Amino acid sequence: MINSKMIIMALLLAATPSAFANDIETASDGINTFEKLFGVAEGKRRNHTKGFCFSATLTPKNNKILRYSNSSLFAESSNVTGRLSHKGGNYLAADNKPGEYGMGLSITTASNEIHLMSMNTLDFFPVSTPEAFAELMHAKVAGSAAVKAFKQNNKDLQRFKAHQSTKTKTLKPYEANTFNSVNSFYLVNDEGKKTAVRWSFVPQIQQELVVAPAQDFLFKNLQQNLENNSVTWNMVITFANPEDDVDNAAIAWNGKHQQLVAAELNIKAIQSEKAGKCDLINFDPLVLSTGFAPSNDPLLQARRNAYAVSFGRRLSEQ
Repeated sequence: MINSKMIIMALLLAATPSAFANDIETASDGINTFEKLFGVAEGKRRNHTKGFCFSATLTPKNNKILRYSNSSLFAESSNVTGRLSHKGGNYLAADNKPGEYGMGLSITTASNEIHLMSMNTLDFFPVSTPEAFAELMHAKVAGSAAVKAFKQNNKDLQRFKAHQSTKTKTLKPYEANTFNSVNSFYLVNDEGKKTAVRWSFVPQIQQELVVAPAQDFLFKNLQQNLENNSVTWNMVITFANPEDDVDNAAIAWNGKHQQLVAAELNIKAIQSEKAGKCDLINFDPLVLSTGFAPSNDPLLQARRNAYAVSFGRRLSEQ
């Protein structure tokens, strides 16, 4: 059996060589709450448990982006192994009910760098700090009364819930959804200048439900749409305004912003997790190619830590 503690430590050490013992314990506590909420799906991810793989290309669309980043991701086409998934730890989640979804990308650039992205359909995050997220997860385990009490004292969650209540819950296939970086990052150019951004992957055309909704139909729906037409998203870069809070993922960037369609993601084929190559990818959002840098958003490191713990546990169970 693989030692999951060793895997977690190796993942954290790979890019976080300073003290990390507390990070492991905090992340482990967070993953424990997911297991209490959803049960333990052995050998599977603890969050975004249900999903499937795809292969794709990411192709640059506008060379103006090279003013802001010298990443080869924006210079030449890249190969992509990706994953589409349901939010949550239920691997039996129903496809025929509206939900929140995720997209993970493992991009191999023309310069042979690996760039990972972990996105979802949220417009912004429910809370702004790892500590608040841990409290929220413990409240969910305790029940609705505990969540209500937490919400009363947390302005971020109040704002998030108010925003979510305005959104229409409509059943849409994966390929009809927009996926957001949620966290902020920096583009870095040849001169070392950093520009704060967020990005979204926006469908080029409005994809439809072409298969009758059922418990498990999203794979077949995407397969049918691939046969009927291309399934492509535009990578839309949104540039921060001076007043935007770059380090707070719980704050939306409202109002007019400069945007640029930097690239397009084109799915070539889809595969089940068993047949595909995405199952053993840990979509760590801090694995970035040259030309990108992380913001100081504390949730980025927290996401890395939690993903490492989840990855270590499921590998030890396989």
